[in-house]
Amino acid sequence: MAANYWESSQFQRFLLTRYELAEIESTHMIQLTNHEITHLKIYFADLILKIGKRLRTRQEIIATAIVYFKRFYINNTFYDIDPYLMAATCMYLACKVEENPHHIKHIWSESSAMFTETSPDIRFPYDIPDIAECESYLLEEMKFYLVVYHPYQVLIDESIKLSKPALQASWSIINDSYRTDMTLVYPPHVIAVAALFLSRVVDQGNLSDIEAQQWFADLNVDITDVLQVVTELLSLYKVWSEYDEAKMPELVSRYIADIAASS
Repeated sequence: MAANYWESSQFQRFLLTRYELAEIESTHMIQLTNHEITHLKIYFADLILKIGKRLRTRQEIIATAIVYFKRFYINNTFYDIDPYLMAATCMYLACKVEENPHHIKHIWSESSAMFTETSPDIRFPYDIPDIAECESYLLEEMKFYLVVYHPYQVLIDESIKLSKPALQASWSIINDSYRTDMTLVYPPHVIAVAALFLSRVVDQGNLSDIEAQQWFADLNVDITDVLQVVTELLSLYKVWSEYDEAKMPELVSRYIADIAASS
């Protein structure tokens, strides 16, 4: 497992501590409850996922776009750049970076269609030049560092020997993790190990309990971090059960109006 590589100073530049992330949210999202904040994260991750599905892109590309979206809003608010425009832009850039480029006109048309179909309350009054301009803001905010490492890489490690059900369960859990900000806090291999840990509940795989315990023990991972990720995932699932997508456009509009009023 490439833990040492992921823990390099180059990768660590985009990792925050839990305290730093809480400080950001207390500044940007002061008018929202914790559940509303989580619902917004679920909402925009799902919107980016829907754009990706319309484009028939790989899951890793969708995950990269979601990470770009999160990185941008570390230091910016929905009032600074419309999040719907940023969602489309992040997918456009992610497709280029992950070597599966789509013409900007295609990104614009599929994004526009997706937003229209998702809700009549979503406004997307943008055109192709708006996505191009937004891309420049996104690149500048990320200081042109576009590399993203994902937990999926760990799952194809031959030493893990996961059964198909366990692999599918782990992959699905990692997908779910992008609806939180844990990708901004924890290295990918920690999230992957947490997903593997939870997948043991679903399927025992090819490893016996003794072998599984030894495998986890051999990993160069702080078990405290792994258990924290597990706790956050379980908390996500609880809040997710109360999620109502139909209410989200109104929440986004209210949040932006609150920011404008407090400026």
